[in-house]
Amino acid sequence: MLESRAVKPLLIAAQVAGAWVVGAVAMPLALQILLIAAFAGGTSLLVVAVAVSLAVVMAYLIVLVKATHQASPLGATAWRRAAWAGLVLGAGTAGWALGWAATDAAGLGVSGDAQATLLLGGLPYALVAGMLLRPWPFSAAALALSVALTGAGVVALRREPPDDLERRLAIAHLPRETAYAVAIPGYVPGDDRDYGGGLGGGGFRPADPAAVPGPRYLTTTVHEGLRAGERMCGQPTATDSRLSWGSCRVEADGLVYRHNANEHGYQVSVGRRFVTVIASPAVSHDLVRAAARTVRPATAGELGDGHEQTGAYYAVTVPGYRGRPSGTPPGMVYEPLDHAAAGPHSVTIALHVTYANDDSLCFLAVECTRDAAGLTYARHDDRHSFTVRRGGLDVRVEGGLKVAGTLLRQAALDARPVTDAELRRILPPLKPGDHLDRFRRWLRTF
Repeated sequence: MLESRAVKPLLIAAQVAGAWVVGAVAMPLALQILLIAAFAGGTSLLVVAVAVSLAVVMAYLIVLVKATHQASPLGATAWRRAAWAGLVLGAGTAGWALGWAATDAAGLGVSGDAQATLLLGGLPYALVAGMLLRPWPFSAAALALSVALTGAGVVALRREPPDDLERRLAIAHLPRETAYAVAIPGYVPGDDRDYGGGLGGGGFRPADPAAVPGPRYLTTTVHEGLRAGERMCGQPTATDSRLSWGSCRVEADGLVYRHNANEHGYQVSVGRRFVTVIASPAVSHDLVRAAARTVRPATAGELGDGHEQTGAYYAVTVPGYRGRPSGTPPGMVYEPLDHAAAGPHSVTIALHVTYANDDSLCFLAVECTRDAAGLTYARHDDRHSFTVRRGGLDVRVEGGLKVAGTLLRQAALDARPVTDAELRRILPPLKPGDHLDRFRRWLRTF
């Protein structure tokens, strides 16, 4: 009787310690074998390696429980011993995976520490074996400890991973230190970097759409043919013309004025060709009409370097506008010389944060000065800006020439680094990369 009582605790210890060996030794070794098989032989060799590893571990556990059968109610028969081995391997592996993920989520780094893995890797298997012991105090203690550790693991996995924001910033190619935000009176952020509450970190547009001037341009394009059977006010329609729909009116001198919701202008016959003179709605009818009456082949001076007159370039005279050749389709594009009247670009604002560089502050500027507060003002042909130095960064707020310089200056002073919460608002969430990510997201729904 005394011998029996002395042996049983040893059997219990041997059974639990033997289960511990599965996670501490067998699992790391099996993973190494599976990785080698995956890289060396592909899917077929991996399947064989998985099957052999499972068979070896199951055989080991069955031998273990048979040798210590008195310690567990499942050690009496062959079927029960197989069930014990399956429960220890299956539930232990699930706990092992949960523990590995939870410790990494908590920043403990157990999976990367060989000694910690050897010490703690077998704990889930030992706890499962403990829950299957014959004396109920042992099994109850193992169950209570398993519940506590599982709860702690779930809590760790539900937490936002510490590197989540950094990963999202890296995917968006957004350096954390250059992420700034500002609110500008009378303006709203564009779709990019809208942090909410009027704060933006990229482009800004006037809050009142009526304050945005329409685009101002005029184009000339040569067309070789006519659309069969299509006429507007008695005039055939040139092939690929953008004035093939809408309304028309025959004017006193015979010109046909065409206009639709997008553009307006004229189609002029030049020999066997047709030249369309088309403008945006913000360009007056009188200016377009006057231009259409001056259609002529573009000169070498009007084409500039890099373009040869092939018969595809026709110019017009448009006071206050400057022309340049366009590529596809070939033609000329005319834009206002006064950049303050050049359409939406003249009233937009943008915030730029770059690493400090004194050489770039006045690059290609037509005017560049520094004020008493240390801000640098730079004016270019179509934009002007204020830049303030913040440590190793240059915070620049630039706008079109219709934007008041005082507004740009104050915005540069008001710009501040964004908070983590503001960054999370604009950065797209991480896509679930694996089953663990999806499991963690599922846990956060509770």
